[in-house]
Amino acid sequence: MVIMMAKTESCNDVNCFVHGTLSVRGATRSGTVVSDKGKRTVIVERPEIKYISKYKRYARSRSRIPAHCPDCLGAKVGDEVKIAECRKISKTKAWTVVEIIKKGIGVVDIKGGKARDEDERQVEVLKIK
Repeated sequence: MVIMMAKTESCNDVNCFVHGTLSVRGATRSGTVVSDKGKRTVIVERPEIKYISKYKRYARSRSRIPAHCPDCLGAKVGDEVKIAECRKISKTKAWTVVEIIKKGIGVVDIKGGKARDEDERQVEVLKIK
């Protein structure tokens, strides 16, 4: 697994996979950051399409994974990130952000998990009213 080095040379986070003691192992996934309101925590959303053989149809769903975001990476809403499995950090966090694949523009569509431009969102709000 290729792990991108963090932006800064050091950080004070004990649970940083580069500068701290946290070991990364197991599965890796990629997704879009939809929330960064927690301290050193981001919510990564992954859209999934499942085939239901009984109905011969596809069903869309999503997976929202809480992940630890070290200070040296600093992922924001709308960023495309790669997360990797690690030991349990808290009650809900067992994943950590290891790489920012693509920087986002900051606004995320809640339904689709896709980053959108702020101007488009304003236009849609005006059309609804």
